[in-house]
Amino acid sequence: MKRSLRRRIERKIRQSWTATAPYDLGTVGVALTFPDDAFADAPIWTPGPGFRALNNEGVTNTAFERDNGDGTLTVAVGGIGPAERPGRDGGPWTEEEVWTVTAPIDDFDGCGLGNNTQGITWMRERPRAVICRESYATHPLAAVETYWEAFRDAWGFVPGGELREYGGWPFGKGRGWAYLVCRPAWAREGEDEVALLEAVTTIARHFRANVRVYPYDLQKRAVAGPLGSSRWEADLSGVTRRLQK
Repeated sequence: MKRSLRRRIERKIRQSWTATAPYDLGTVGVALTFPDDAFADAPIWTPGPGFRALNNEGVTNTAFERDNGDGTLTVAVGGIGPAERPGRDGGPWTEEEVWTVTAPIDDFDGCGLGNNTQGITWMRERPRAVICRESYATHPLAAVETYWEAFRDAWGFVPGGELREYGGWPFGKGRGWAYLVCRPAWAREGEDEVALLEAVTTIARHFRANVRVYPYDLQKRAVAGPLGSSRWEADLSGVTRRLQK
């Protein structure tokens, strides 16, 4: 596997290693897609059937919504930090909470959920909203976050999932993924094609992942894969550091 992968990476690098591409010479992207049971021991939580993720955090999503079909939405948001409002007991707000809010769809306009899930707290000002507030520390969502924080500490990434602005799952419906990009023209040690090969090989073998290698598209000025050269890539140097422990 490693020898074949090296050839694929080197071939994609050569495709854009030209004098006419002064920036991002030889940039290459690698996507790893994981089998369904790759993370079978990971805790999972959703608010219930029919909910979809509001944020783009993959396995660590903390915001969900459901159209109830009767003109109302139910939105569940976890990890809401203390704000200048009363806590659940009416006193000072001192701990993170999980909010579940059901209200007419129009009532959610202007609450800022598209930019900041903390905006769910504005729903207290909507008289028709039904709000349930729970402690985040004892909620199942906290166990999910704790698991994946430990996973990131060990591996340097967490699997990606559905991305709303990309129209769904970038590498197949329900398929978890990791995305690494190498820019050899200006890469430091731990970020070059050697580090990329080692990281991808280690991750693929451990999690039985499929590997796809994408060249840099000189016309689009982005990697040719579904994610391009995007913020969804894992930090290659961070992955390398953790795998060397």
